[in-house]
Amino acid sequence: MKLITHKTFLMMLITGSLALIASPLIAQVYKVVDENGNITYTDRPPADGSKPMDLPPLSVIETPDYQKPVSQVVEGEEDKEIPLRTLRRDYRDFAIISPLAEATIWGSEQGVSIAWSVGKQLQAGMNVSIFIDGKLLTTSAQPIIPAGVLERGEHTVTAQLKDAGNRTIATAAPVIFYVRQPNIHTNRARPGG
Repeated sequence: MKLITHKTFLMMLITGSLALIASPLIAQVYKVVDENGNITYTDRPPADGSKPMDLPPLSVIETPDYQKPVSQVVEGEEDKEIPLRTLRRDYRDFAIISPLAEATIWGSEQGVSIAWSVGKQLQAGMNVSIFIDGKLLTTSAQPIIPAGVLERGEHTVTAQLKDAGNRTIATAAPVIFYVRQPNIHTNRARPGG
């Protein structure tokens, strides 16, 4: 153990004393009003012998405890994570490719299939939620999803690509398509004609 010398102890004592004396002086604020009515605030005592102002205590706001954003682990590199903003940039080309916008599908007895595409392979844990007319059809990582038989009329399909933490990475533009059924007309003889 190193002994404190008399000189070191004396320097520590002087430094501590100066800190105690200076701290109240640093915290003092004076309000000075000149002959024209201008107000100035200063930390130097004015010549008129005014006393320092009583300031209210400082407001202290605690910083919230932010959670680390969910990100994906690079395959084969478990210690390196991909930030969420990088995932959003990498998968911004996510889109519905079938049915095409404004397409008319005739005779849907076999059912309608929804297909999506993205330029980069999905990371582990990613999946796609498919919505038809605002209702969740399914969530899957498969690029082609059977939607079953739909009623005739206009339908809107949307899709969301989500990461392993269930955060939305990309949303495909909605696609409106139509289901039509062929009309079966029979030639009937009209009465009276």
